Amino acid sequence: MAGLRGLMDKHRLSGDVRWLGLFVGVELVRDRETLEPAGREASYVANRMKESGVLVSTDGPFHNVLKIKPPLVFSEADADFLVATLDKVLDEDVSDD
Repeated sequence: MAGLRGLMDKHRLSGDVRWLGLFVGVELVRDRETLEPAGREASYVANRMKESGVLVSTDGPFHNVLKIKPPLVFSEADADFLVATLDKVLDEDVSDD
């Protein structure tokens, strides 16, 4: 969770990280003040993560939450890989601009 929360400082799209057990959600927003949902961007990120070998999906009423449901055998190395991959994908230009 610390790694995912750390991405909030680096990437403007990362609005919030919340979890319950192994069920994790990373909310993507276009603007942290207005909390405008970034649904299109979340879909892009989920697809790029899949291409990189990490399965996540989108959820929420605006489909702007990356849903992460790792298996019980999820290791610290797996978590590091997920965070590094998400960091790399968020570095890509996923905006309309």
